[in-house]
Amino acid sequence: MTIHVMSLHTSPLDLPGRGDAGGMNVYVAQLARQLVAQGEQVIMYALRRRSDQAAVVDLPDGSRVHHLDLGAIGRAKEDLPAYVDAFAAACGDLVAADPSPGILHAHYWLSAVAGRQIAARTGLRLVTCLHTTARAKNERRGPGDVIEPESRARAEQAVIAETDALVVNTVAEGEQLTRLYAADPARIAVIAPGIDPEIHHPPSPDPRDMVARDPMRVLLAGRLQSLKGPQVLIAALALLRDSGRDVVARIIGDGAPEFVAGLRAQIAAAALTDRVELLPSRPAAALAEQMRAADVVAVPSSSETFGLVALEAQGCATPVVATRVDGLEVAVRDGRTGLLVDSRDPAAWAAALGALADDPARRRTLGRAGAAYAAGHSWARVAREHRALYARLTRAATAAQ
Repeated sequence: MTIHVMSLHTSPLDLPGRGDAGGMNVYVAQLARQLVAQGEQVIMYALRRRSDQAAVVDLPDGSRVHHLDLGAIGRAKEDLPAYVDAFAAACGDLVAADPSPGILHAHYWLSAVAGRQIAARTGLRLVTCLHTTARAKNERRGPGDVIEPESRARAEQAVIAETDALVVNTVAEGEQLTRLYAADPARIAVIAPGIDPEIHHPPSPDPRDMVARDPMRVLLAGRLQSLKGPQVLIAALALLRDSGRDVVARIIGDGAPEFVAGLRAQIAAAALTDRVELLPSRPAAALAEQMRAADVVAVPSSSETFGLVALEAQGCATPVVATRVDGLEVAVRDGRTGLLVDSRDPAAWAAALGALADDPARRRTLGRAGAAYAAGHSWARVAREHRALYARLTRAATAAQ
């Protein structure tokens, strides 16, 4: 069958950590690659938001990406709800022209709203993966985090009520959708994300197993925004420095110029310019090298449906310190593959990081356990579980005719 994948606001080809790209981009691209490897046809659709995006891109894995030019070049994410109807019409034309049996798979709420329209037009079954929701983000919102509008929550409510299946990363996420949006548990499919073992693997040999390094090296990777918590890590590093612990950090990602300027000012005010580097986003393989070079990966997010970077770091045998929230409670096994911190209070983060700075042997024990845990999560397995879901929906559709 043909899997028609909608990722309206961000192309699967965009570099994670830059602009609106993040873990969802990795999810869409990796799932597509594995679905094709397992015999399906995959066509992906996104708005063309940059002039350098080709209208059609045929990927080496056999999938295809359409960048729909609807006048959205240069538009901010906040402007994109105005393009949903036009996207649904243009994408629907392409989907309707495909004679093969198909499934619609929408990622994020904007795509899901368009997906409802396309499903009504074509009769295809709609699978939705929201990745984040307005009500969940607002419930977990920390200082400086943006308040999501009620219009988004209402749109998500309608999508959740009408989609044929909701894919969630964890049981807890499914329960959250039921509590906040009255989602039907019978339509929820729990499919945890994966890693690419060709990219996310331990170094061999692992120099971290041989030498207790000083300083301890911490990595944070992702979009630079308040929700991801780079400001929390910087404040914690200042406390660690004041306690006499030797800890340095690399923060890798891109963000709004004003937010990045604020981080630089925070680093300078705390006299941490010799301890904290801000570096731009980089491709997955290069980022994995940074993970293997780090002693700890920090994920001080206020909300994460899963926290894919945490699983990828563990695949590289690097322990993770993360906020005890949402999917991070599944992505990180507290006390076994990393540490979960109960709040985003910099003092709590300094205590958790300080405990690992004081105990290099424990860092390596956690790292090795993390590699074993992450090895059980592959994108091939994710694709198999999606194919089973697609097959159930198409059988149900055939039986209903």
